[in-house]
Amino acid sequence: MNRLRRPSWQRFLFEPRSVGPMVLLRVGWGAVTALWALSLLPDVDPFLTTGALRYERPTPDGAWNPLAGIGGSGAPLATCAVLVVAAAATMVGYRTRLTSAVAVLCLLALQRTNPTVFNSGDLALRLVGVAVALSPCGLRWSLDAARARRRLGCRWRPPPWRAPWALRLLQLQLALGYLLSAVAKLRGETWHDGTAVGRALRIEDLQRFVVPGWVLDQDAVVHLLTWGTVAFEASFVVLVWSRRLRPWVLGAGVLFHLGIDLTLDIGWFSIVMVLGYLAFLPPERADRILDRVERPVRAGAREPVAGSGHGLVEAAIQPPQ
Repeated sequence: MNRLRRPSWQRFLFEPRSVGPMVLLRVGWGAVTALWALSLLPDVDPFLTTGALRYERPTPDGAWNPLAGIGGSGAPLATCAVLVVAAAATMVGYRTRLTSAVAVLCLLALQRTNPTVFNSGDLALRLVGVAVALSPCGLRWSLDAARARRRLGCRWRPPPWRAPWALRLLQLQLALGYLLSAVAKLRGETWHDGTAVGRALRIEDLQRFVVPGWVLDQDAVVHLLTWGTVAFEASFVVLVWSRRLRPWVLGAGVLFHLGIDLTLDIGWFSIVMVLGYLAFLPPERADRILDRVERPVRAGAREPVAGSGHGLVEAAIQPPQ
């Protein structure tokens, strides 16, 4: 009865549920962020120091750069190296709260040092990281969880449920981001006349896989791609909340971003957006993925740890469904 009396928005944000989706997101985000930082290392000197390719742009009002008060040209390189370590530590779940926060701070510092060389994919990576840092994603599949089991003298115990407000904020951010992107496109003339995608695919500097010219000469194909893009982005914010339609919406999104990544060289944008889809993964499905890895640990949980003084931890115990 108390559950039914709570407002729906409170249940949406704070009703405890499995942390499985955020655990998978933590692992993926840590891996992608570490690779992102490694790919940036060779370009730190020309783009983030006082090299010839450094473009100075005034920092917007209210924007804070952690490196602003640090002298020396080695600060960006050191920050990038720290980011690699912090992201890798987040991926394996070592002191997850601290390392994920450090990684987000390093991303902020690097991106604020020279905003002209980063794009929306880089910014989306930081936004996903904020959700990871705010969530209890170190409770499973992590060194933190293993350390906690050792302190309690047992090899495995049912993972607790937590309020999913950090996960919900990320879901809302992704859904509203698509909507705002669609609104911005509708203000452009080329999106109204159906030629925007065709024009983008003809930009030589952005081409990764060159679409044959005869395909781009087909007005019906170009119009379908252009208006289909707007329709997908505008409808995502509504359709993704339906459990029945969600697999189809996310599947369409994966194909959408795969198409972008194959044809346009726009950095990490598509990878980060598909990574963000893990936030919409049903908890029971995420738990099944995690259980496959944790099954050997649970299988040995019937044996007490020597000298622990604790009783048996039954492997058959499962978290509530």
